Amino acid sequence: MSRLQCTLFQRMLCSCLAILFTCLAIHNSAQACTFVSMANKKIVLVGYNEDFLELRTKIWFLAAEKGAHGCMIWGFDRAIYPYQGGVNDRGLFVDLNALTIPSGWKADPKKADLNTDMDLIEYIVKNIATVDEAIDFFEKYNIDLNYIMITIADAKGKSVIFEWANGQLQIIQKEQSYQICTNDLLAPTGIPFSHSDRRWVIADNILRNQTTPSVDLMRRVLSATCAQFDFTTTLYSTICDLVNNKVYLYHFHNYEEVVVFDLKKELAKGERSYSIPDLFQVHPYSSDIHKDVGRQLGDVALQRIIDERGIKEGIQAFQGLKDRKRTYSRYLFQEWIIRNAALEYLNKNRLAEAIELFKLNVQEYPGSSEVYVDLADAYVKQNNIPFAIQQYEKALERDPHNEKVKGILKSLKK
Repeated sequence: MSRLQCTLFQRMLCSCLAILFTCLAIHNSAQACTFVSMANKKIVLVGYNEDFLELRTKIWFLAAEKGAHGCMIWGFDRAIYPYQGGVNDRGLFVDLNALTIPSGWKADPKKADLNTDMDLIEYIVKNIATVDEAIDFFEKYNIDLNYIMITIADAKGKSVIFEWANGQLQIIQKEQSYQICTNDLLAPTGIPFSHSDRRWVIADNILRNQTTPSVDLMRRVLSATCAQFDFTTTLYSTICDLVNNKVYLYHFHNYEEVVVFDLKKELAKGERSYSIPDLFQVHPYSSDIHKDVGRQLGDVALQRIIDERGIKEGIQAFQGLKDRKRTYSRYLFQEWIIRNAALEYLNKNRLAEAIELFKLNVQEYPGSSEVYVDLADAYVKQNNIPFAIQQYEKALERDPHNEKVKGILKSLKK
């Protein structure tokens, strides 16, 4: 991992779903992602709908290593925020639910910061085996919950939701046979017995009188709560059998076709990854039509123009893509999306294209210190130290307390 990538992951470590908040804030009526866990003495199941705009869905299998559990992770095939959730060989499930508004999270000075370059989801599935261990982890470390809630379940039948509400960390454990989480804070509502979110109510109505968890029951809940809109849609769904280490994977809210993974057998094959759409014989009509009419992240279209016509025409085409609308903006170009496109070229050693895109991010988001750091890091990689110093200094003007940038500047000016 390059120093630039490490820097980015450190900044974004615990904000994997901030992307969802920024998009969903535009359409609060169509919030995204549904978590439900259900257990009895013999069966422990967790169902999850991943709702968003990102069509580059992917799964990874990471074999066990010394001191790290083997795991299956799901998410998006891109440089920024790739991992969204996962399950490990000890039967621990984790995923994240975006909030519709920021929670107001603040770091606790009495807690330690998690000092790792590893993605938060990867860290949890590799290092934590039970809900009790997860609770200890959250009580020990500052984990940014400003835009997300974190849902965790284990093979013992326990599940928990971590959120920031009422000015403090809330640890909401399952108090009955099932637990539900959507995208609104739970603690202020007196959960687990009441909630206003429509998807929460639907899931609760289905599960309320049920006593035996089953894959069909979980599938029924996910089908009833999936999103099918132009501006957000259920991209994939998982049902995890935490006792038997099985994962049932569904694509684009089509619950009639499933790919089943035996986690232990899959991990024995070694580290690898798959595009989720490529695993399915049938691509629903809704998935094909969404590519034409649905709202999309703009970095894919921008990269396509750059690769076909060159970086100059790509930059010229940017404003037209940004302004293209139907009843809503056709393409999203938030700060992280432009950065993601730049990182894609950086990872391919196409430094000229990456620098132009980092410049574009500076143009679009001049008030952000991070865009100047990104550009400065790229200039360092290009060995253009004078330009790098200029950009680091601009970053400090916007964030005077960034000690890391101060240290870099000091070393570059020697």
